[in-house]
Amino acid sequence: MSEDLKVWLERISRLSLIRISSEEEGTILNDMRKIIEFFNTINSLDLSNVEPLFMVLKDEPVVRNDEVGEGLSVDEVLKNVKEVEGGFIKGPRTA
Repeated sequence: MSEDLKVWLERISRLSLIRISSEEEGTILNDMRKIIEFFNTINSLDLSNVEPLFMVLKDEPVVRNDEVGEGLSVDEVLKNVKEVEGGFIKGPRTA
């Protein structure tokens, strides 16, 4: 299992473009082992006599009816924008 975690951590590190030092790697692997151990403990619980829950709270959720209101005009929206180009909102470049 330890090698699987190390391979997984290396892959996540590579995909996220994050360098992890050997010291950090040891700490992260230890934390991951603890998390997996915790979930294994949860998975081992006998819940056969426990009724499934759809909501944790007994109260019904408070919801309100949606009301259609008057929206903003294009000019009003564009007044609040930093940069406009050709009537469209111009955002920052992404890689």
